[in-house]
Amino acid sequence: MYPLALKTRFLLSLLAASCLLPWAGAKPSSEASSVSIKRQIEPRYPAWAYTHGISSGYAKIAFYVDEHGQASEFLPIEYSYEAFANELMATIKKWDFVPATQNGQPVKSVCHAYWEFLPDRAIETNALFDTAKRIDGHGSKGFRSLKYREDEELDSRIGMTSFPGLAIARDSGLLDTDRQTVRARINFFVDPQGHVLLPHIVDSSDPQTNEKLEAAFKNASFSLPSFEGTPAIALVERTYDFPILWLDSEPPQSL
Repeated sequence: MYPLALKTRFLLSLLAASCLLPWAGAKPSSEASSVSIKRQIEPRYPAWAYTHGISSGYAKIAFYVDEHGQASEFLPIEYSYEAFANELMATIKKWDFVPATQNGQPVKSVCHAYWEFLPDRAIETNALFDTAKRIDGHGSKGFRSLKYREDEELDSRIGMTSFPGLAIARDSGLLDTDRQTVRARINFFVDPQGHVLLPHIVDSSDPQTNEKLEAAFKNASFSLPSFEGTPAIALVERTYDFPILWLDSEPPQSL
């Protein structure tokens, strides 16, 4: 059991969501909105932190929020101790979201959720926004067991070792059958094993193929990212020409 006082000493300040939205041409920024939280549950201070004498902590989780406000594919990208990431991740799964919109239509996006855990005083935290600079500017928040790194921070540029094609049925009507490639700028994480996580199309030559592009790109693999000689999670944004693999019919859906 957690003392009631600890449960009631949370102060939540919700700012604009830090979410990547799909590109939809040169439109005024007023036509786009970010994800917001419709219902939230406050995370508890982890029992592990109590028993190990940890007086504070934080975690940052990346995840999808789809057109229906459903969150999925949770990825811890930064934390002081893993227990804080596990608690935040378990709690976010119970939150309800309002999806982002682009030109008045709900769209899928990638969000970063951040929470500070401070049991000894009122918590002032921002649930959805990019806190990287804020964290880096405070010495007291300096300890990290895990921190993701931007592409330019890595020891060397990571290269793709396996490039996926874009499989499209000829009778799907998505593209003219004389097309050979689709160009897309894509934002994604690469884990320490070189796997692609949470790919998100920022813009593409053919937006109607974005869902298929993201699904295909999950099968890509990269050389292993490292920072100062240590395996790292990398956040990367690059542009690729995806070769089209024309199929006579749609492949069967896996169960």
